[in-house]
Amino acid sequence: MKLTTSSLLVAVTLLGAAVMPAQANNDAMLELLKVLRDQGTITEQNYQLLVNAANADKQASAETNAKVAQVEATTAVTEEKVAQVTQKVEEAPSVSLQGGHLKMKSADGEFTTQIGGRVMLDAATFSDDLGDESGSEVRRARLFMTGKMYNDWDYKFQIGYAGNKVSMKDMYISYNGLDSARLRVGNHKMPLGLEQQTSSKYITFMERSILTGVQEDAGEAGRAMGISSFSHGDNWTAAVAAHLEGTTSALDFDDNEDWGWGGRVSFAPIAEKTQNIHLGASFHHQEYENNGRDLGLSFRPEAHLSPVKPFTTGNIGTMDDGNAYGLEAATVWGPFSLQTEYAYFALNSAADNTASNDPDFSTWYLMGSWFITGESRNYAANKGEFGRVKPHNVVGQGGTGAWEVALRYSEADLENGDLGNTGDITTIGLNWYATPTIRFMANYNWTHVDNDNTGEEDVDGNVLQVRGQVDF
Repeated sequence: MKLTTSSLLVAVTLLGAAVMPAQANNDAMLELLKVLRDQGTITEQNYQLLVNAANADKQASAETNAKVAQVEATTAVTEEKVAQVTQKVEEAPSVSLQGGHLKMKSADGEFTTQIGGRVMLDAATFSDDLGDESGSEVRRARLFMTGKMYNDWDYKFQIGYAGNKVSMKDMYISYNGLDSARLRVGNHKMPLGLEQQTSSKYITFMERSILTGVQEDAGEAGRAMGISSFSHGDNWTAAVAAHLEGTTSALDFDDNEDWGWGGRVSFAPIAEKTQNIHLGASFHHQEYENNGRDLGLSFRPEAHLSPVKPFTTGNIGTMDDGNAYGLEAATVWGPFSLQTEYAYFALNSAADNTASNDPDFSTWYLMGSWFITGESRNYAANKGEFGRVKPHNVVGQGGTGAWEVALRYSEADLENGDLGNTGDITTIGLNWYATPTIRFMANYNWTHVDNDNTGEEDVDGNVLQVRGQVDF
Protein backbone atom coordinates (compact mmCIF):
# COMPACT_ATOMS: atom_id res chain seq x y z
CA MET A 1 0.00 0.00 0.00
CA LYS A 2 2.88 2.35 0.75
CA LEU A 3 4.35 1.87 -2.73
CA THR A 4 0.99 2.47 -4.32
CA THR A 5 0.41 5.63 -2.31
CA SER A 6 3.89 6.87 -3.12
CA SER A 7 3.32 6.26 -6.79
CA LEU A 8 0.00 8.13 -6.68
CA LEU A 9 1.56 11.09 -4.90
CA VAL A 10 4.42 11.18 -7.36
CA ALA A 11 1.91 11.17 -10.25
CA VAL A 12 -0.09 13.96 -8.63
CA THR A 13 3.10 15.91 -8.05
CA LEU A 14 4.16 15.54 -11.66
CA LEU A 15 0.65 16.49 -12.86
CA GLY A 16 0.81 19.64 -10.76
CA ALA A 17 4.15 20.44 -12.30
CA ALA A 18 2.62 20.16 -15.73
CA VAL A 19 -0.33 22.48 -15.12
CA MET A 20 1.16 25.13 -12.83
CA PRO A 21 3.22 28.07 -14.05
CA ALA A 22 6.87 27.13 -14.51
CA GLN A 23 8.48 29.10 -11.67
CA ALA A 24 5.64 28.53 -9.17
CA ASN A 25 5.27 24.79 -9.73
CA ASN A 26 9.01 24.07 -9.22
CA ASP A 27 9.19 25.90 -5.88
CA ALA A 28 5.92 24.43 -4.60
CA MET A 29 6.85 20.93 -5.71
CA LEU A 30 10.19 21.02 -3.86
CA GLU A 31 8.40 22.05 -0.64
CA LEU A 32 5.83 19.28 -1.17
CA LEU A 33 8.51 16.65 -1.72
CA LYS A 34 10.29 17.70 1.44
CA VAL A 35 7.07 17.35 3.48
CA LEU A 36 6.40 13.91 1.98
CA ARG A 37 9.91 12.77 2.83
CA ASP A 38 9.75 14.09 6.39
CA GLN A 39 6.42 12.28 6.91
CA GLY A 40 7.89 9.08 5.56
CA THR A 41 5.48 8.96 2.65
CA ILE A 42 8.38 8.68 0.20
CA THR A 43 11.83 7.35 0.76
CA GLU A 44 14.98 9.43 0.78
CA GLN A 45 16.00 7.77 -2.45
CA ASN A 46 12.74 8.74 -4.17
CA TYR A 47 12.98 12.21 -2.71
CA GLN A 48 16.45 12.72 -4.26
CA LEU A 49 15.28 11.39 -7.59
CA LEU A 50 12.30 13.74 -7.67
CA VAL A 51 14.33 16.75 -6.51
CA ASN A 52 16.87 16.13 -9.27
CA ALA A 53 14.05 15.82 -11.83
CA ALA A 54 12.45 19.07 -10.64
CA ASN A 55 15.77 20.94 -10.80
CA ALA A 56 16.40 19.60 -14.32
CA ASP A 57 12.90 20.70 -15.39
CA LYS A 58 13.51 24.12 -13.85
CA GLN A 59 16.73 24.52 -15.81
CA ALA A 60 15.05 23.35 -19.03
CA SER A 61 12.19 25.77 -18.46
CA ALA A 62 14.61 28.62 -17.96
CA GLU A 63 16.44 27.75 -21.18
CA THR A 64 13.13 27.48 -23.03
CA ASN A 65 11.98 30.83 -21.67
CA ALA A 66 15.26 32.41 -22.78
CA LYS A 67 14.87 31.00 -26.29
CA VAL A 68 11.25 32.17 -26.46
CA ALA A 69 12.30 35.65 -25.38
CA GLN A 70 15.04 35.67 -28.01
CA VAL A 71 12.57 34.60 -30.75
CA GLU A 72 10.05 37.22 -29.63
CA ALA A 73 12.71 39.92 -29.76
CA THR A 74 13.84 38.83 -33.23
CA THR A 75 10.22 38.70 -34.43
CA ALA A 76 9.59 42.21 -33.14
CA VAL A 77 12.63 43.54 -35.04
CA THR A 78 11.57 41.72 -38.19
CA GLU A 79 8.01 43.01 -37.96
CA GLU A 80 9.32 46.53 -37.51
CA LYS A 81 11.55 46.21 -40.58
CA VAL A 82 8.65 44.76 -42.61
CA ALA A 83 6.45 47.67 -41.52
CA GLN A 84 9.14 50.16 -42.54
CA VAL A 85 9.60 48.55 -45.96
CA THR A 86 5.83 48.33 -46.48
CA GLN A 87 5.44 52.00 -45.62
CA LYS A 88 8.17 52.96 -48.09
CA VAL A 89 6.54 50.88 -50.84
CA GLU A 90 3.15 52.43 -50.14
CA GLU A 91 4.63 55.93 -50.26
CA ALA A 92 6.64 55.34 -53.47
CA PRO A 93 5.20 56.21 -56.91
CA SER A 94 4.62 53.34 -59.35
CA VAL A 95 5.98 53.05 -62.89
CA SER A 96 4.40 50.78 -65.49
CA LEU A 97 5.14 49.76 -69.07
CA GLN A 98 1.96 47.75 -69.48
CA GLY A 99 0.96 47.54 -73.13
CA GLY A 100 4.18 49.29 -74.14
CA HIS A 101 3.08 52.64 -72.69
CA LEU A 102 5.13 54.47 -70.05
CA LYS A 103 2.83 55.38 -67.15
CA MET A 104 3.65 56.82 -63.73
CA LYS A 105 1.30 57.06 -60.75
CA SER A 106 1.63 58.62 -57.32
CA ALA A 107 1.13 56.45 -54.24
CA ASP A 108 -2.16 58.14 -53.38
CA GLY A 109 -3.42 57.85 -56.96
CA GLU A 110 -4.14 61.57 -57.26
CA PHE A 111 -1.44 62.19 -59.89
CA THR A 112 -0.67 60.25 -63.06
CA THR A 113 1.53 60.89 -66.07
CA GLN A 114 1.84 59.08 -69.37
CA ILE A 115 4.52 59.86 -71.94
CA GLY A 116 4.21 58.52 -75.47
CA GLY A 117 4.01 59.24 -79.15
CA ARG A 118 3.62 57.83 -82.63
CA VAL A 119 5.63 57.54 -85.83
CA MET A 120 4.10 56.96 -89.28
CA LEU A 121 6.37 56.46 -92.29
CA ASP A 122 4.78 56.59 -95.75
CA ALA A 123 5.75 55.90 -99.34
CA ALA A 124 3.58 56.38 -102.44
CA THR A 125 3.64 56.20 -106.22
CA PHE A 126 1.23 57.93 -108.61
CA SER A 127 0.20 57.23 -112.20
CA ASP A 128 -1.77 58.72 -115.11
CA ASP A 129 -3.25 62.19 -114.52
CA LEU A 130 -2.06 62.27 -110.92
CA GLY A 131 1.53 62.32 -112.16
CA ASP A 132 4.34 59.82 -112.49
CA GLU A 133 6.06 60.78 -109.28
CA SER A 134 6.84 58.66 -106.25
CA GLY A 135 8.05 59.70 -102.86
CA SER A 136 8.25 59.06 -99.14
CA GLU A 137 7.78 61.10 -96.00
CA VAL A 138 7.43 61.09 -92.26
CA ARG A 139 3.66 61.44 -92.32
CA ARG A 140 3.38 61.97 -88.59
CA ALA A 141 5.83 61.99 -85.68
CA ARG A 142 4.33 63.07 -82.39
CA LEU A 143 5.25 63.24 -78.73
CA PHE A 144 2.77 63.77 -75.96
CA MET A 145 2.45 63.93 -72.20
CA THR A 146 -0.93 63.42 -70.57
CA GLY A 147 -2.12 62.75 -67.08
CA LYS A 148 -4.27 63.55 -64.06
CA MET A 149 -3.87 66.02 -61.21
CA TYR A 150 -5.75 66.12 -57.89
CA ASN A 151 -8.14 63.40 -59.12
CA ASP A 152 -10.47 65.71 -61.08
CA TRP A 153 -8.10 67.51 -63.48
CA ASP A 154 -6.72 66.10 -66.73
CA TYR A 155 -4.15 67.63 -69.06
CA LYS A 156 -2.50 66.89 -72.38
CA PHE A 157 0.41 68.40 -74.26
CA GLN A 158 1.18 67.11 -77.77
CA ILE A 159 3.43 68.37 -80.52
CA GLY A 160 3.68 66.95 -84.03
CA TYR A 161 6.19 66.87 -86.87
CA ALA A 162 4.95 66.62 -90.46
CA GLY A 163 5.95 68.22 -93.75
CA ASN A 164 9.24 69.39 -92.21
CA LYS A 165 7.27 71.50 -89.73
CA VAL A 166 6.67 71.23 -86.00
CA SER A 167 3.20 72.25 -84.85
CA MET A 168 1.02 72.24 -81.77
CA LYS A 169 -1.65 69.52 -81.74
CA ASP A 170 -3.08 69.40 -78.24
CA MET A 171 -2.59 71.71 -75.31
CA TYR A 172 -5.50 71.66 -72.91
CA ILE A 173 -6.70 71.10 -69.38
CA SER A 174 -9.95 69.33 -68.45
CA TYR A 175 -12.09 69.31 -65.35
CA ASN A 176 -13.82 65.99 -64.65
CA GLY A 177 -15.26 66.66 -61.21
CA LEU A 178 -18.83 67.03 -62.44
CA ASP A 179 -21.04 63.96 -62.52
CA SER A 180 -22.70 64.96 -65.79
CA ALA A 181 -19.99 66.64 -67.85
CA ARG A 182 -16.32 67.12 -68.66
CA LEU A 183 -15.14 70.68 -69.32
CA ARG A 184 -12.07 71.24 -71.52
CA VAL A 185 -10.18 74.46 -72.27
CA GLY A 186 -7.31 74.85 -74.72
CA ASN A 187 -6.32 73.64 -78.17
CA HIS A 188 -8.18 70.40 -78.93
CA LYS A 189 -10.52 68.69 -81.39
CA MET A 190 -13.90 70.26 -82.00
CA PRO A 191 -16.90 67.86 -82.00
CA LEU A 192 -17.63 67.28 -85.71
CA GLY A 193 -17.80 63.88 -87.44
CA LEU A 194 -16.99 60.27 -86.59
CA GLU A 195 -13.87 59.97 -88.72
CA GLN A 196 -12.63 63.30 -87.40
CA GLN A 197 -12.96 62.16 -83.78
CA THR A 198 -11.17 58.83 -84.37
CA SER A 199 -7.41 59.06 -83.84
CA SER A 200 -5.12 58.65 -86.84
CA LYS A 201 -3.63 55.69 -84.95
CA TYR A 202 -6.91 53.81 -85.32
CA ILE A 203 -8.44 54.85 -88.67
CA THR A 204 -8.91 51.98 -91.12
CA PHE A 205 -7.25 53.65 -94.13
CA MET A 206 -3.99 55.56 -94.33
CA GLU A 207 -5.81 58.85 -94.87
CA ARG A 208 -9.21 60.04 -93.77
CA SER A 209 -11.79 60.50 -96.52
CA ILE A 210 -12.18 63.66 -98.59
CA LEU A 211 -15.26 64.40 -96.46
CA THR A 212 -13.07 65.07 -93.46
CA GLY A 213 -10.83 67.32 -95.53
CA VAL A 214 -13.80 69.44 -96.57
CA GLN A 215 -14.98 69.54 -92.94
CA GLU A 216 -11.64 70.93 -91.82
CA ASP A 217 -11.23 73.47 -94.63
CA ALA A 218 -14.79 74.61 -95.39
CA GLY A 219 -16.25 74.00 -91.93
CA GLU A 220 -13.13 75.29 -90.17
CA ALA A 221 -13.45 72.43 -87.69
CA GLY A 222 -10.65 70.23 -86.46
CA ARG A 223 -8.34 71.31 -83.68
CA ALA A 224 -8.89 74.84 -82.44
CA MET A 225 -8.37 77.00 -79.39
CA GLY A 226 -11.63 76.87 -77.48
CA ILE A 227 -13.80 75.46 -74.75
CA SER A 228 -15.97 72.34 -74.88
CA SER A 229 -18.32 70.34 -72.72
CA PHE A 230 -18.70 66.58 -73.12
CA SER A 231 -21.33 64.36 -71.50
CA HIS A 232 -21.96 60.65 -71.93
CA GLY A 233 -23.79 57.58 -70.75
CA ASP A 234 -23.15 53.92 -71.39
CA ASN A 235 -24.41 54.20 -74.97
CA TRP A 236 -24.65 57.92 -75.82
CA THR A 237 -22.57 61.10 -76.03
CA ALA A 238 -23.29 64.82 -76.33
CA ALA A 239 -20.71 67.55 -76.88
CA VAL A 240 -20.79 71.29 -77.54
CA ALA A 241 -17.90 73.65 -78.19
CA ALA A 242 -16.98 77.23 -79.08
CA HIS A 243 -13.60 78.24 -80.48
CA LEU A 244 -11.35 80.87 -81.99
CA GLU A 245 -8.82 80.17 -84.75
CA GLY A 246 -6.25 78.17 -82.84
CA THR A 247 -2.60 78.44 -81.89
CA THR A 248 -1.21 79.45 -85.28
CA SER A 249 -2.99 82.74 -86.02
CA ALA A 250 -0.96 85.93 -86.11
CA LEU A 251 -3.20 89.01 -85.90
CA ASP A 252 -2.77 92.76 -86.03
CA PHE A 253 -4.14 94.75 -83.12
CA ASP A 254 -7.10 95.87 -85.25
CA ASP A 255 -8.03 92.33 -86.32
CA ASN A 256 -10.49 89.93 -84.76
CA GLU A 257 -10.05 86.19 -84.87
CA ASP A 258 -12.46 84.02 -86.79
CA TRP A 259 -14.67 82.06 -84.43
CA GLY A 260 -17.21 79.29 -84.45
CA TRP A 261 -19.36 76.96 -82.40
CA GLY A 262 -21.00 73.58 -82.82
CA GLY A 263 -21.94 70.26 -81.31
CA ARG A 264 -22.22 66.54 -81.85
CA VAL A 265 -24.43 63.77 -80.46
CA SER A 266 -24.19 59.99 -80.81
CA PHE A 267 -26.30 57.04 -79.76
CA ALA A 268 -25.65 53.29 -79.84
CA PRO A 269 -28.88 51.23 -79.73
CA ILE A 270 -26.64 48.13 -79.61
CA ALA A 271 -23.39 48.43 -77.65
CA GLU A 272 -21.80 45.03 -77.10
CA LYS A 273 -18.11 44.15 -77.24
CA THR A 274 -18.16 42.77 -80.78
CA GLN A 275 -21.64 43.84 -81.90
CA ASN A 276 -22.78 47.45 -82.01
CA ILE A 277 -24.62 50.09 -83.98
CA HIS A 278 -23.58 53.76 -83.94
CA LEU A 279 -25.71 56.73 -85.02
CA GLY A 280 -24.61 60.34 -84.85
CA ALA A 281 -25.21 63.90 -86.02
CA SER A 282 -23.21 67.12 -85.83
CA PHE A 283 -23.44 70.82 -86.62
CA HIS A 284 -20.88 73.59 -86.87
CA HIS A 285 -21.22 77.32 -87.50
CA GLN A 286 -18.23 79.39 -88.62
CA GLU A 287 -17.88 83.19 -88.62
CA TYR A 288 -15.25 84.89 -90.79
CA GLU A 289 -14.22 88.19 -89.26
CA ASN A 290 -12.38 91.19 -90.76
CA ASN A 291 -14.65 91.67 -93.81
CA GLY A 292 -14.90 87.96 -94.52
CA ARG A 293 -12.45 85.46 -95.96
CA ASP A 294 -11.57 84.66 -99.55
CA LEU A 295 -12.08 80.96 -100.13
CA GLY A 296 -10.82 78.72 -102.86
CA LEU A 297 -10.52 75.17 -101.62
CA SER A 298 -8.73 72.19 -103.17
CA PHE A 299 -8.15 68.66 -101.95
CA ARG A 300 -5.80 65.74 -102.52
CA PRO A 301 -7.04 62.31 -103.71
CA GLU A 302 -6.87 60.88 -100.13
CA ALA A 303 -3.09 60.62 -100.47
CA HIS A 304 -0.95 63.08 -98.52
CA LEU A 305 2.05 62.72 -100.86
CA SER A 306 -0.02 63.60 -103.94
CA PRO A 307 1.70 66.30 -106.06
CA VAL A 308 -1.71 67.62 -107.23
CA LYS A 309 -5.05 68.54 -105.66
CA PRO A 310 -7.59 67.69 -108.37
CA PHE A 311 -10.74 68.29 -106.28
CA THR A 312 -11.53 72.01 -106.16
CA THR A 313 -14.26 74.56 -105.44
CA GLY A 314 -12.60 77.20 -107.57
CA ASN A 315 -12.27 80.73 -106.22
CA ILE A 316 -15.71 81.18 -104.69
CA GLY A 317 -15.05 84.67 -103.33
CA THR A 318 -15.32 86.27 -99.92
CA MET A 319 -17.47 84.51 -97.34
CA ASP A 320 -19.12 86.01 -94.27
CA ASP A 321 -19.98 82.77 -92.51
CA GLY A 322 -20.98 79.17 -93.08
CA ASN A 323 -22.67 76.13 -91.62
CA ALA A 324 -21.64 72.48 -91.72
CA TYR A 325 -24.09 69.60 -91.13
CA GLY A 326 -23.10 65.98 -90.65
CA LEU A 327 -24.79 62.60 -90.33
CA GLU A 328 -22.93 59.42 -89.40
CA ALA A 329 -23.63 55.73 -88.91
CA ALA A 330 -21.55 52.62 -88.27
CA THR A 331 -21.97 49.02 -87.25
CA VAL A 332 -19.67 46.25 -86.11
CA TRP A 333 -20.79 42.66 -86.36
CA GLY A 334 -17.98 40.37 -85.26
CA PRO A 335 -15.15 40.68 -87.78
CA PHE A 336 -17.29 42.77 -90.20
CA SER A 337 -17.90 46.51 -90.03
CA LEU A 338 -19.58 49.25 -92.05
CA GLN A 339 -19.20 53.01 -91.64
CA THR A 340 -20.65 55.97 -93.51
CA GLU A 341 -20.89 59.75 -93.20
CA TYR A 342 -22.64 62.52 -95.12
CA ALA A 343 -21.75 66.21 -94.83
CA TYR A 344 -23.36 69.33 -96.28
CA PHE A 345 -21.79 72.80 -96.24
CA ALA A 346 -23.63 76.07 -96.85
CA LEU A 347 -21.62 79.31 -97.05
CA ASN A 348 -22.89 82.88 -97.10
CA SER A 349 -21.20 85.34 -99.43
CA ALA A 350 -20.04 88.70 -98.13
CA ALA A 351 -20.58 90.38 -101.51
CA ASP A 352 -24.15 89.32 -102.27
CA ASN A 353 -26.21 87.20 -99.92
CA THR A 354 -28.62 85.97 -102.57
CA ALA A 355 -28.99 82.23 -102.86
CA SER A 356 -27.27 82.10 -106.26
CA ASN A 357 -24.09 83.54 -104.81
CA ASP A 358 -24.05 81.46 -101.66
CA PRO A 359 -22.04 78.32 -102.47
CA ASP A 360 -22.76 74.94 -100.99
CA PHE A 361 -20.98 71.56 -101.13
CA SER A 362 -21.78 68.00 -100.20
CA THR A 363 -19.67 64.91 -99.74
CA TRP A 364 -20.09 61.40 -98.40
CA TYR A 365 -18.32 58.05 -98.08
CA LEU A 366 -19.13 54.42 -97.38
CA MET A 367 -16.54 51.94 -96.12
CA GLY A 368 -16.47 48.35 -94.98
CA SER A 369 -13.85 46.06 -93.50
CA TRP A 370 -13.37 42.40 -92.61
CA PHE A 371 -10.85 40.90 -90.19
CA ILE A 372 -9.71 37.66 -91.79
CA THR A 373 -8.27 36.54 -88.45
CA GLY A 374 -11.51 37.13 -86.53
CA GLU A 375 -10.85 40.33 -84.56
CA SER A 376 -13.37 43.19 -84.33
CA ARG A 377 -13.06 46.95 -84.61
CA ASN A 378 -12.99 48.41 -81.10
CA TYR A 379 -15.93 50.77 -80.66
CA ALA A 380 -16.50 52.79 -77.46
CA ALA A 381 -20.18 53.76 -77.14
CA ASN A 382 -19.44 56.11 -74.22
CA LYS A 383 -17.00 58.06 -76.44
CA GLY A 384 -18.75 57.76 -79.80
CA GLU A 385 -15.57 56.74 -81.60
CA PHE A 386 -13.36 53.81 -82.59
CA GLY A 387 -10.21 52.78 -80.73
CA ARG A 388 -7.30 50.38 -80.77
CA VAL A 389 -7.50 46.94 -82.40
CA LYS A 390 -5.79 44.21 -80.36
CA PRO A 391 -4.74 41.08 -82.29
CA HIS A 392 -5.78 37.74 -80.83
CA ASN A 393 -2.25 36.42 -81.52
CA VAL A 394 0.64 38.87 -81.30
CA VAL A 395 3.74 38.57 -83.46
CA GLY A 396 6.64 37.92 -81.09
CA GLN A 397 4.47 35.79 -78.81
CA GLY A 398 3.97 32.92 -81.22
CA GLY A 399 1.18 34.60 -83.24
CA THR A 400 0.73 36.02 -86.73
CA GLY A 401 -1.08 39.24 -85.81
CA ALA A 402 -4.42 40.48 -87.15
CA TRP A 403 -5.19 40.85 -90.86
CA GLU A 404 -7.88 43.19 -92.20
CA VAL A 405 -9.11 43.97 -95.72
CA ALA A 406 -11.14 47.13 -96.36
CA LEU A 407 -12.96 48.96 -99.16
CA ARG A 408 -14.05 52.64 -99.28
CA TYR A 409 -15.94 54.75 -101.80
CA SER A 410 -15.87 58.56 -101.40
CA GLU A 411 -17.69 61.18 -103.43
CA ALA A 412 -17.55 64.99 -103.41
CA ASP A 413 -19.78 67.54 -105.16
CA LEU A 414 -17.97 70.88 -105.10
CA GLU A 415 -19.76 72.52 -108.05
CA ASN A 416 -21.21 76.02 -107.77
CA GLY A 417 -22.28 77.83 -110.93
CA ASP A 418 -19.41 77.51 -113.38
CA LEU A 419 -16.93 76.86 -110.56
CA GLY A 420 -15.81 73.65 -108.91
CA ASN A 421 -15.96 70.01 -109.91
CA THR A 422 -17.20 66.63 -108.78
CA GLY A 423 -15.38 63.36 -108.33
CA ASP A 424 -15.02 60.09 -106.53
CA ILE A 425 -12.31 57.88 -105.06
CA THR A 426 -12.38 54.10 -104.59
CA THR A 427 -9.80 52.66 -102.20
CA ILE A 428 -8.92 49.11 -101.26
CA GLY A 429 -6.77 48.53 -98.20
CA LEU A 430 -4.87 45.77 -96.44
CA ASN A 431 -3.84 46.17 -92.80
CA TRP A 432 -1.54 43.96 -90.75
CA TYR A 433 -1.66 44.56 -86.99
CA ALA A 434 1.54 42.81 -85.89
CA THR A 435 0.98 43.92 -82.28
CA PRO A 436 -1.50 46.30 -80.64
CA THR A 437 0.92 49.17 -81.28
CA ILE A 438 2.62 48.18 -84.57
CA ARG A 439 0.73 48.24 -87.85
CA PHE A 440 1.57 48.03 -91.56
CA MET A 441 -0.85 49.35 -94.19
CA ALA A 442 -1.21 49.27 -97.98
CA ASN A 443 -3.79 51.31 -99.92
CA TYR A 444 -4.54 51.43 -103.65
CA ASN A 445 -7.08 53.88 -105.00
CA TRP A 446 -8.70 54.92 -108.25
CA THR A 447 -9.51 58.62 -108.56
CA HIS A 448 -11.90 60.21 -111.07
CA VAL A 449 -12.63 63.95 -111.23
CA ASP A 450 -15.31 65.30 -113.55
CA ASN A 451 -14.41 68.80 -114.80
CA ASP A 452 -17.30 69.24 -117.27
CA ASN A 453 -18.52 72.17 -115.20
CA THR A 454 -15.25 74.06 -115.62
CA GLY A 455 -14.49 73.06 -119.19
CA GLU A 456 -11.17 71.51 -118.22
CA GLU A 457 -10.09 67.93 -118.86
CA ASP A 458 -11.24 65.24 -116.49
CA VAL A 459 -8.70 63.69 -114.13
CA ASP A 460 -8.17 59.94 -113.82
CA GLY A 461 -5.35 58.40 -111.88
CA ASN A 462 -4.19 55.77 -109.43
CA VAL A 463 -2.25 55.84 -106.17
CA LEU A 464 -0.38 53.07 -104.39
CA GLN A 465 0.78 53.94 -100.91
CA VAL A 466 2.18 52.00 -97.93
CA ARG A 467 2.80 52.83 -94.29
CA GLY A 468 4.60 51.48 -91.26
CA GLN A 469 3.50 52.88 -87.90
CA VAL A 470 4.25 52.42 -84.24
CA ASP A 471 2.89 54.17 -81.18
CA PHE A 472 4.18 54.03 -77.63
